[in-house]
Amino acid sequence: MPESVNRIYQGDCISVLRQLARRGFQAQLVFADPPYNIGYQYDVYDDHRDKQEYLQWTRAWVEAVLGVLSPQGTFWLAMGDEHVAEVKQICEAAGLHLRNWVVWYYTFGVHCTKKFSRSHTHLLYFVRDPKRFTFNDREIRVPSARQLVYADARASQEGRVPDNTWILRPPDGPEGTFAPEQDVWYFARVAGTFKERAGFHSCQMPERLLERIILACSHPKDVVLDPFAGSGSTLVVAKKLGRRYVGCELSPQYVEQIQARLKQTRCGDPVEGPQDPLATTPPSFVYYRKRLQLDRDELRQAFREVHEGYSLDRVLADPVLTARLSEECSRRGLPGTLSDWLRELLTMRKNKQLGVPTEKTFRLPAQQLDPVLDAAEVAMARLRARGWTGLDAVLCDPLGCWWFDRIARSLAPGGTSLEYRWAAIQLRKRARRRRERFKKASLPRLNLKAFPLEPESLKQVPCRPAVYALQDGSGKHTFYVGETVNGHARLERVLRTLDAWRAFVPSAKRWRVELAEVEKGKTDVVQLQWVLRRKPPLNFYGEDVLPG
Repeated sequence: MPESVNRIYQGDCISVLRQLARRGFQAQLVFADPPYNIGYQYDVYDDHRDKQEYLQWTRAWVEAVLGVLSPQGTFWLAMGDEHVAEVKQICEAAGLHLRNWVVWYYTFGVHCTKKFSRSHTHLLYFVRDPKRFTFNDREIRVPSARQLVYADARASQEGRVPDNTWILRPPDGPEGTFAPEQDVWYFARVAGTFKERAGFHSCQMPERLLERIILACSHPKDVVLDPFAGSGSTLVVAKKLGRRYVGCELSPQYVEQIQARLKQTRCGDPVEGPQDPLATTPPSFVYYRKRLQLDRDELRQAFREVHEGYSLDRVLADPVLTARLSEECSRRGLPGTLSDWLRELLTMRKNKQLGVPTEKTFRLPAQQLDPVLDAAEVAMARLRARGWTGLDAVLCDPLGCWWFDRIARSLAPGGTSLEYRWAAIQLRKRARRRRERFKKASLPRLNLKAFPLEPESLKQVPCRPAVYALQDGSGKHTFYVGETVNGHARLERVLRTLDAWRAFVPSAKRWRVELAEVEKGKTDVVQLQWVLRRKPPLNFYGEDVLPG
């Protein structure tokens, strides 16, 4: 079995899978995107067959897949309109059970002149055993309508499982906006100008779509099989997510290109494609949003009614005040969404046009803020990788806030949304204050300690201010550099939530800590020096938090 995985087989998938079955090979997840028999020009395969011949061939490869699918395995099949009904019947006759018939809707489809243009693909989700199968719902949840539309603080923090329609395009709703109450993810078909396009295969699945399927229907180290590897995207995403992979591909040229992609891919690499729906928005939609005309006097009065004497930062960070602002703006008939109103308020403040005095000072005690600082910074780093440009972009976007809270909560459980978001705001303020200090500061002489991240090792960590680096077991790679007023408490919490940290760095088998006790008041400068020197991927490099 070990020699059969993490490789691509060149040849006919039916023959390859039958050979693997004789060796006892099993896959926990199969994703198949076969030829649709629509006359597409492949370099080897003939995609223009007689219908009955095509269906007979389909029956043969489906049976070959079942020969290697584990007893509790999952099978996903992508199919066009022409034969989807017949292929569904073939799969059910073979003993598979349909869980969902998902429709993936996209733009950049094939333009037609004598019928409606194609803009969707069918994704059939089967399981072998309807009572025993893998479905990791918490890995793929999305924010609910209460969170996105109404900014309702009472909404479930975990969100909900997505609908069975997966959609690309935000501007297809009224007045150019996408209806946010539909809990869907936007998956772009990989067009010619897209960054993630491999270039040698024009029928390429988007990595974000494959990410959802692999996260939901497999566990780390499970085997993911693609019998029609094509551009290799299934295998690439599986490797990024810490799964083992096997692919079959008829074309020797495609196999060579896939191997090159896999060689450049590492476990833990970010999945390509935007997580933020607005990142896939056409320029016309962005232009519309920028030109939205708001009555600033009405917006100012709405803010005055709800801010309770606090600053705009407090309103941005507090889900309760944000929800009240949304209700007040809607009551006054202001056009747009909560994101529009928050962005306009930030613009007014920047131009010194807000004109609403701050009467109350809001602070969180150090002992309350310190436990969530690292979680807030890692959350911002992950969102930056997903397309959000900075802290303001996150706090003005209900979807960004939902993702931010979810990531921060996984690393520092027990905090509130206000605490996580306020910690990020304080990180930004600290960065601005320490720029001059950093220019003048010299790195103090440090007494460094390195030890495995294990319960026994933490006994040597004092409850004092410290700067620490989370590394792999060899110490060659640093993942995150943090600063804290209590080194023991912070590392004890990191150890408790290590599974959540590992989710961002699945390539690390063992973790160790490099730690230095630092004089009180100097931890932030030492942290910054370590970050700029070591470039850890989980620290946020945007100008919002760290100066470049």
